[in-house]
Amino acid sequence: MFAYKLEVNLSQTHYKISITKTSVIFIFCCMAGRPPPRHNWVQAEEILLILVLKSMVESCLWTTGSGHFRPGYLRYLKRIIDSDFPDAAIEEWHIEAKIKKWRRTCFIIVNLLDHPGFEWDASQNMVVAEDDVWAAFVQVTKQAREARDVQFPLFDDWRVCFIPPPEEPEE
Repeated sequence: MFAYKLEVNLSQTHYKISITKTSVIFIFCCMAGRPPPRHNWVQAEEILLILVLKSMVESCLWTTGSGHFRPGYLRYLKRIIDSDFPDAAIEEWHIEAKIKKWRRTCFIIVNLLDHPGFEWDASQNMVVAEDDVWAAFVQVTKQAREARDVQFPLFDDWRVCFIPPPEEPEE
């Protein structure tokens, strides 16, 4: 991996900036109006990410009461992933994109399970329903077609990370 060191002296303030190859690619992609390059996640990286997210949620240090993460959580996750996978070149925006995808998919599945006719098959890790139930629901909610005949082995972990626990009634 290469890195550029840039030193800038503006008036009396001296700045040191470190630019890596991935940040240069990100800057040029943004200037050209293109999205930054994607990261092809391997299973070990995803498992590490979900385990760290779960531990962050369970510790209550990184989450708010509404189920969102506190500022700085992406930097923390990147540091941990970089320590285990230093050559993966995973940036914060890769982590954020993966978490957004997981959250979106989690809420699609939860929405499906809230409707009659849909059930969670724990042995197959997928949402199951009759064909006519799927067809009727996809007519109304186009996003639901993403969940048909697809296994979601991380769904239970997603629920822990993205669905806030119900409020306990006060006595």
